[in-house]
Amino acid sequence: MAELRRWRIESDKKELVVEYSLKLAGDGEALVDGKIVTAWGSSLLGLPKEVRFEIGGKPATLRRTGMISQHFDLIYEGKVYTEKQGRA
Repeated sequence: MAELRRWRIESDKKELVVEYSLKLAGDGEALVDGKIVTAWGSSLLGLPKEVRFEIGGKPATLRRTGMISQHFDLIYEGKVYTEKQGRA
């Protein structure tokens, strides 16, 4: 079963939905308005510390919340959207 986190953010005066989906094996993907913008595969090293992608041509980052955590915070335009804010 995949775990899903979702945030509603504003970019260029438009509301967007940013999500990440994480599968048990460690595979994951980041989506903006339902479209996959990046994906990663499982690794012996565990989840990536950061996943970088773009939202409307601007940099965004999913940053893992801890050393062994399987959750990410979203960082976009200098604002941190916490994992707790993104619970689906």
